[in-house]
Amino acid sequence: MTEEPHRSNDAADHGPTGELAIVGIGNELVTDDGVGPRLVAAMDSLPEMPPPGVRLVNAGTTGFLALEAMSGCERAIVVDAIETGADPGTVHQYRCREGGFEGPIPDMTMHDVSFTEALCFARDVYELPDDVLILGVEPGSLQTGFGLSEPVELAIPKLIEMIVATDPRLDPVHLEGAGEETLEREVMDA
Repeated sequence: MTEEPHRSNDAADHGPTGELAIVGIGNELVTDDGVGPRLVAAMDSLPEMPPPGVRLVNAGTTGFLALEAMSGCERAIVVDAIETGADPGTVHQYRCREGGFEGPIPDMTMHDVSFTEALCFARDVYELPDDVLILGVEPGSLQTGFGLSEPVELAIPKLIEMIVATDPRLDPVHLEGAGEETLEREVMDA
């Protein structure tokens, strides 16, 4: 079960209009840990993506590459697999503002450094956004292998909807009129 995104027609609710980084984190050779890179590939395959002012980056398993990707941006959205014990495919939301987390800190393990630790402590090295939204997808499998489990693959269109809802630049006309079935087909083909 995924959390419902907040949608509003009020542009002020969509947040700032400065540069936005969408960063996928994960290892594509460890099944569902590859959800971040898979999301980036799916978004990149959509027409008109990324629009001006939006960075779309696959940071792999390198926490510092993720930080570099969002350096200088006003906001960032990070997608990764986060294991909490919920049903596979569940989307968890975490927010880091001005270097501190609102609520629980997600356990995001990177191969070189914990992303959440780097996010909180690397502000002197990188010009990091004051607003970082982390979308964590509950993995169904973290075994060595290529490709996502079915519940995590099915979460990709929901993740795209949630991300699109955060910024009016990401709401292309084809998403408004295409319907979820077309979006799922485009994402599955990516």
